[in-house]
Amino acid sequence: MADAVTDWRGLRLLVLVLAALVLTVAAFGAWCLVQVVDARTQERLVAQQNTEADLWARMLTARMEAQQRLLVSIAQGMHTSLLDKPAVLDALMQQEGSTLRLFDSLHVALPSGSITHHGLGGAVVEIDTNGVEALRRTIAEGKPNVVQIQTPEDASHLHVLLTVPMRRADGAVAGALAAVSKLPLATLILEPLGVVPGLQYVLLDPDGVVLAHSDVTQRWKHARELWETDWAEWQSLSKPSAASAQTVAWGARLVTRVGLPLPQWQAVILRDMSGDMLGNQGLPVQTWLMLGLGLAALTALAVWALWGWLAPWPRHAGAAVAPGTVEGLVAHRHGEPGGAVAEAYTPPVAGTLAMLDTVPVAMLLEQDGRVQVATPQVGVILGYFPSEGAVLALDQLFENPQALAAVRHALVDLGGFEGLVQLRKKDGDWVWVEVLAWTPDRAPDSTVWRLRLPWRQGRSVPSWPVEAHAWRDGLTGLPNREAFMWSLQSWVTDSLQSPKALVDSAVARVPTQGCLLFVDVDHLGMMNEVTSRDMGNKMLRHIGRLLHSHVQSLGDVARLGGDEFAVLLPGLSLAHAQGVAQALCDAVWRWQPSWGGERHWISVSVGVVAVDALRHAPQEAVRGADMACYEAKRRGRCQVAVGQVSTLQAVSRPAA
Repeated sequence: MADAVTDWRGLRLLVLVLAALVLTVAAFGAWCLVQVVDARTQERLVAQQNTEADLWARMLTARMEAQQRLLVSIAQGMHTSLLDKPAVLDALMQQEGSTLRLFDSLHVALPSGSITHHGLGGAVVEIDTNGVEALRRTIAEGKPNVVQIQTPEDASHLHVLLTVPMRRADGAVAGALAAVSKLPLATLILEPLGVVPGLQYVLLDPDGVVLAHSDVTQRWKHARELWETDWAEWQSLSKPSAASAQTVAWGARLVTRVGLPLPQWQAVILRDMSGDMLGNQGLPVQTWLMLGLGLAALTALAVWALWGWLAPWPRHAGAAVAPGTVEGLVAHRHGEPGGAVAEAYTPPVAGTLAMLDTVPVAMLLEQDGRVQVATPQVGVILGYFPSEGAVLALDQLFENPQALAAVRHALVDLGGFEGLVQLRKKDGDWVWVEVLAWTPDRAPDSTVWRLRLPWRQGRSVPSWPVEAHAWRDGLTGLPNREAFMWSLQSWVTDSLQSPKALVDSAVARVPTQGCLLFVDVDHLGMMNEVTSRDMGNKMLRHIGRLLHSHVQSLGDVARLGGDEFAVLLPGLSLAHAQGVAQALCDAVWRWQPSWGGERHWISVSVGVVAVDALRHAPQEAVRGADMACYEAKRRGRCQVAVGQVSTLQAVSRPAA
């Protein structure tokens, strides 16, 4: 009997040792797995960030080279005798349609040291010491230069001075020609694909001054102020290469740099890997200490459980029963089996989000009272756009809580809701909307809302006086200029209908005021030369489809000809229409088509005017929007400009 107890104690000790060994091996294996996963994650992030930085640098380089080529062509077509004739240059700057007006100002420097300045509209312009020094270097070295001009008063543009030498027939430098171009900051910084915490885009000049930053408050600071704790590491880095991006790791941060050859700038991307890494680079020492204490507690709990389970079998009713007998097994008391716990079903919300993002109607997905995703058409109707980043609560759209409660009750009692609801737009106005809401079977905690304007459904279709195909653009399938002008006149007619002829004038009546957008594709001719005319036609077709899918729930889209489109948005305020126009600019910029293995950045300029159907003639409305679009191009393209309609017309209202 004593030998049996001794053998049992030895077996128990052996099992405990094996259990401790298994836990130790498991912990070591988990640590090794974390290291492998972290290494592969870092490799993936480095490759991704290098590609992103290279694309960013190419975009900036192409933009600067395009501006430089334009200035070189101007310099080649200008005789050196004009350098000492400032009055002639001033006249050329004021001449309508002059190529010089593509820049904000021109500056001419002579070897004697004199510098003349020529601004648009006769404005007085000056350049700082950086610009003066760049002109002197161009004269001395005979090479072009690109420098930035610090303008703290302009928070939305980067002012860049480009210089080229002017040469005589014998090749000697006769002077230097410089031009100032204002580049919108929104087009200089990449837009991240999704929300990435700790991601920064920084554009630095050769002295380390921040020219552009994803956080606008950091602009014009020095790199030393941005990276105080990592300044020593930054100084130890060599000059970045313009051929390919270089990435280094600062603890849990990835720093990717690539140089821009002409301006000698640096494009820098910083990413915090704390949210992606599992090992030492992502978790602080305190976290690993807590994990170690947790593992030690788990080991102690396992040893305690094994110790009790491996204790000698008790004697049953005082009898000497050897371990392993049937009586011992029956006497051993096991715990009650626990009840099964139903696993909570997680609805496939991600699939629903992806589906809604491609639906060409005004739809949104709401969960727990918050809008999780909305199609672009919702922004057109209500003025809230996903790019603004703010989370929209559903009760923000309802002035009366009882109206929202009625929709909720219908969803619970009937499984859906259909009816007219008055919603509040972002600009504060109210709009009647036909709402169809339902709860998906596979997502019981979510609600899908479809929005539709009642007057949009009831608006009469203009009867075109010729065959329908003659009013369609053959390339895009959109209405052409004649059809768009007819639609404008039809809008005037519909808005002047008598309220008595409508079921509910407050709900179904066509609004008499709205906005007109004039959209022009930037650098389409250059894109045709770089790629092909077939690629240019594909771009026009895609942009036409994009415009139509964004605004078809509210407005009319047409191709006026060439690279020009027009959009009519009845019932929208000027601020609301500006948001729609900016969303269209962003959508086109994100497209980035590929040709010959290279990606190209496409942009549009948009002019916006407010239109009153009772006062403005259709031709004057289109002309005013065209002038606003021209202003957007003059400011640097890829942006929105607001204009106004100058000519008025008297429109008589029909008898009630």
